[in-house]
Amino acid sequence: MQRVLLTVLATGMVVAPRLSAQEGVRPLQIEEFLSLERVSDPQISPDGLWVVYTVTSTDLEANGRSSDLWLVSATGGTPRRITGRRGGRHPRWSPDGETIAYVTSRGGPSQIYLFSVPRARARRIVSLSTGAAGAIWSPTGTHLAFVSRVYPDCPDDACNTGRLEAEAARPSRARMYDELLYRHWTAWDDGRRSHLFVVPAGGGPPVDLTVGRDYDVPVPPFGGSSDYAFLADGQALVFTAKVGDDAAWHTNSDVFRVSLEGGEPRNLTSGFRGAEQHPAPSPDGRYLAFLSQERAGFESDRWRLMVRDLTTGRSLEVTPDFDRWTADYLWLPNSREIVFTAQDGHRNVIYRTNLSGRVEALLRWGNSSQLSIAGDGNTLAFVNDAIDRPGQVFLWTINAGGEPQRLSDLNAALMQQVKMYSAEEISWVGADGNTVRGMLVRPPQYQRGQRYPLLVLIHGGPQGAWRDNFHSRWNAQMFAAPGYVTVLLNPRGSTGFGQRFVDQISEDWGGRVYIDIMAGVEHAARLRFVDSTRIAAAGGSYGGYMINNWINGHSDRFDALISHAGIYNLESFYGATEELWFPEWEFDGPPWENRTYYEQWSPHRFANNFGTPTLVIHGARDFRVPDTQGLETFTALRRQGVAARLLHFPDEGHWIGRPQNQLVWWTEVHDWLARFLRAAGGS
Repeated sequence: MQRVLLTVLATGMVVAPRLSAQEGVRPLQIEEFLSLERVSDPQISPDGLWVVYTVTSTDLEANGRSSDLWLVSATGGTPRRITGRRGGRHPRWSPDGETIAYVTSRGGPSQIYLFSVPRARARRIVSLSTGAAGAIWSPTGTHLAFVSRVYPDCPDDACNTGRLEAEAARPSRARMYDELLYRHWTAWDDGRRSHLFVVPAGGGPPVDLTVGRDYDVPVPPFGGSSDYAFLADGQALVFTAKVGDDAAWHTNSDVFRVSLEGGEPRNLTSGFRGAEQHPAPSPDGRYLAFLSQERAGFESDRWRLMVRDLTTGRSLEVTPDFDRWTADYLWLPNSREIVFTAQDGHRNVIYRTNLSGRVEALLRWGNSSQLSIAGDGNTLAFVNDAIDRPGQVFLWTINAGGEPQRLSDLNAALMQQVKMYSAEEISWVGADGNTVRGMLVRPPQYQRGQRYPLLVLIHGGPQGAWRDNFHSRWNAQMFAAPGYVTVLLNPRGSTGFGQRFVDQISEDWGGRVYIDIMAGVEHAARLRFVDSTRIAAAGGSYGGYMINNWINGHSDRFDALISHAGIYNLESFYGATEELWFPEWEFDGPPWENRTYYEQWSPHRFANNFGTPTLVIHGARDFRVPDTQGLETFTALRRQGVAARLLHFPDEGHWIGRPQNQLVWWTEVHDWLARFLRAAGGS
């Protein structure tokens, strides 16, 4: 097969590298990477004096992870664990700063506990057979809201207990369904729904505010506690939900209002056609902010920051000229300004806007996420990381400026031993003469004058992006560790470079994006420290589609390929995936209405060209891209005598999450690359 002839020249630049602060002497090992402590969800106290955060630890031998809460002074010092061996996650401060609500399992269903900071004692406030998660406080401090997966028609916990026991005693595991979305992400529909509850802070029976409603609060699978909130007076809540029997093929979630006493929820965004999420009332109670996507059916439309005047009922987009996706956001105490994060290029930046839409960048420093703000409206706590450093908790004063103060110091001893290079920005000319960008990470063995094999990474989505962050799964340092120059390409469809760039992959899965990728490969291959005769590529989800299944049918440029959860046959994929809005948007309808793009961009039609050795990876519980796609890929490869290996995880979904499974994943990936790239520290 002839190598693909690119119609564009891959020209661009590469910025000189810098060593990270950890100037160690050796690569990071697989077991060390999997055992790194991970920090998340920092919450600053209302008075700004304390920060509580979650640390997740991994026990490889036990094949599990546990989370604990740590408390540290905002002025620094030694953090202390406040949950002991009992575990905890999702901490939230009471308005008076005296109590932290959190969730812990303690050997059974997760429940909600309250930790008194002055007394250093915890007490359970919720005990349900169906468990509890995501506790938040009312502004008055009198109530907490949380969610629990219940049978929607059950009026109390006794009913749920009985139904759970009856289900466990059922002699047959057969399932029966009459509607679509019968399974989602990694779970089959078991008849339960996530409902919104309230409970008095002093204790008492929880009340299901959405009892009888056959929908979830928040919207699964990725909704969280930012998708429900108390109004400023504490007498009502707002929440997001997706209602209707057509949920499998539309994206229209809405914001609802419900009284603290219950009753019929009122839809506040019934005129909006796309998805809404993250409702947040202003401190003065006048406004309700929320995020909204304008186009119906498109899960990757720009998330717009909207504000609704609760007096007039009028909603307006706050930042119509800001061509980036709003992510975390928080009201300032003046109820006229909002701070938020948004991806710009390869990093999350912290911004501020007023209600007139004047946006200013506050902090372009590393990759920032998970904002929390003190009552003064001036002090932020957040997580910050980069490709060459795992996340830590930082504190930053908006008006003072300067560099943020680090409050946590996880994995310090290990980071002093390992050598990691920071991300280098690269750019080249792709399809239509457009500039395309990505990042490059040099191997820890790098020495001037030596050349190293090239490993190309393609992200999933396809509307996603590689960022300058320390990824917990597809980690650039781990790919570079054996001795590879690792490039992370952000071709057409990538977020962070404007919505038009995102839109240009829909209905064009193997077109401009393929030109962008191959031009980026040739640009990287010409770098003086790259051995252009040894090149491999790896990717997951859409990246798996592109790297193995499309590239393998159109190019012999690579020595080895790795396809994780990749799509092989677009038509059979449509029939087995759960979120039908995704293929119907990407390929302009179901295949029986419009076969054009299903045929044009389906890799299985080019399987006769497959010739590159391929590692095929899939999880049996992957309902987004069902594992039959990986099985079909492996069959096509081996039936034609192409070197291939199938790595199948019966207990995993779209992502590989269990520690021992991740150990196998990384070991097999490294072995496959070593087999065909013969990496040996340079040549």
